[in-house]
Amino acid sequence: MTEIGIRSIGTSVPEKILTNDDLVKMVDTTDEWITTRTGIKERHILGPDEKLRPHVVAAARTALERAGLQGKDAGFIISSTVIPDRFCPALAYEIAHDLQVERALAFDLNAACSGMIYGLAIAESFLQTRDLAWGLVTGAEQMSTGVDYTDRAGCILFGDAAAAIVVTKERPMHRILATELGSIPSLVNEVHIGGVKDVLNGRMKDYWFRQNGATVMKFAVRILQDLCERVPRKAGIDPAAVRYVVPHQANQRILDAAARGVSKNAEFISVLEKYGNTSSSSVGLALNDTWDRFKPGDLVLLIAFGGGLSWAGALIEW
Repeated sequence: MTEIGIRSIGTSVPEKILTNDDLVKMVDTTDEWITTRTGIKERHILGPDEKLRPHVVAAARTALERAGLQGKDAGFIISSTVIPDRFCPALAYEIAHDLQVERALAFDLNAACSGMIYGLAIAESFLQTRDLAWGLVTGAEQMSTGVDYTDRAGCILFGDAAAAIVVTKERPMHRILATELGSIPSLVNEVHIGGVKDVLNGRMKDYWFRQNGATVMKFAVRILQDLCERVPRKAGIDPAAVRYVVPHQANQRILDAAARGVSKNAEFISVLEKYGNTSSSSVGLALNDTWDRFKPGDLVLLIAFGGGLSWAGALIEW
């Protein structure tokens, strides 16, 4: 099997910051209530006229620069997003256009918060089976667009951001050892955002993000613990050998509960305090912010769960 891995990463977040104190002025809540329940202090939010596209392109350019590559040579672009700027063309083609990609396989996917790891697994398959050398996987989200800022349970969670990684079989550097993808479709209605017809027909209450918090909490803790066990074993590795776990940044209570049920050798990474939940870009943000902490030989486990209800894991050897 050809060795495939991650060579570099880039991220971009909007300048505007929405703090807990700002939310106190908008909805019946307090900084203490938000912090104790989520671990979030602030989140970056797109302005009213600000688009997502420039941020994901900026993240991609950073990743390319760090990898010493030219965008025009990318073999594929896989873009994970829940709410793009427009439905057509797909965000992946807009990224390809702005990077001046000459000819590339490109598409969007929507696996919600699991999306960037879904993209990573698909990229690995492409590189194993097609005549491709490298490409980009991006996760870019403007979740604030789908948030009801009168809903004290939902509006405190989300921020906007973009992340991009270069996946390659040319000097991969950080090798992918195993990936695992899945979903539990019977729970499809537990997390949802409505569609354009809801907006056009004035049914905004049906459009806004909603979730069954109790169900999601139980599912998330169980699936994160399961992935911490199953993904390393799929690679023939003892789960206790994993040094770092980079999880989807959903809620600190979920991360703490999941961490209690896995090996004490693994450190769970959290950047929730300054970004909040940024859906499919959240694993990328956390990986970027801790990139320089990892040492050669470290085993880094990326894990996520999201709407669908979807789940995904990828084990990386640094």
